Amino acid sequence: MKYVEFNVENNKIEFINSVFGIESVLLNGKTVSKKFSFSGFKHNLNLNSENFILKSKYKQFDKREIQLELLKNGETIEKQIVRADKKQIIYWMLIGTGLGIGAYKLLNLLVETLN
Repeated sequence: MKYVEFNVENNKIEFINSVFGIESVLLNGKTVSKKFSFSGFKHNLNLNSENFILKSKYKQFDKREIQLELLKNGETIEKQIVRADKKQIIYWMLIGTGLGIGAYKLLNLLVETLN
């Protein structure tokens, strides 16, 4: 899912976050950074010999939003806030429920084996 697009000097920087927490940063359509993140990450990229950082911060338990900040040579040039996709929240709830049920069954099996 594409969340945000930044335009810098006729270049397009895109931030994409998958349902499973894989963050990707594209520069003019080419992937320049790809990381797994549960709560946010710093993505470094180089554009015309200048250093850029795209920082993401995901507040999944608070406002359910993703805060994105684009920095150029250490200074903020643009900030954007995007609401998290409802599908992503549902997937994580299902995964958490499944893990909880699995852990419960595993612990019960372990207790029965020990008795």
